[in-house]
Amino acid sequence: MEMTPPAERIWEKIAPELRLRILNNVWCVNCMASSSMGKAAGRVEKGLLTLTGVCTRCGGVVARIVE
Repeated sequence: MEMTPPAERIWEKIAPELRLRILNNVWCVNCMASSSMGKAAGRVEKGLLTLTGVCTRCGGVVARIVE
């Protein structure tokens, strides 16, 4: 997973089991269903951790904001 240093600091504070739940529960607008995120990357935008990646079902772009 590629992350900027600020994003990595936030990500490391999250418990490992919650990290898995975050990555395995994203909404894909192409599939119109819940899916998993592959090839995840993270950055901090406006103080919030933003994860982007690809849907493991269709390969479409998915994103998730972690508060």
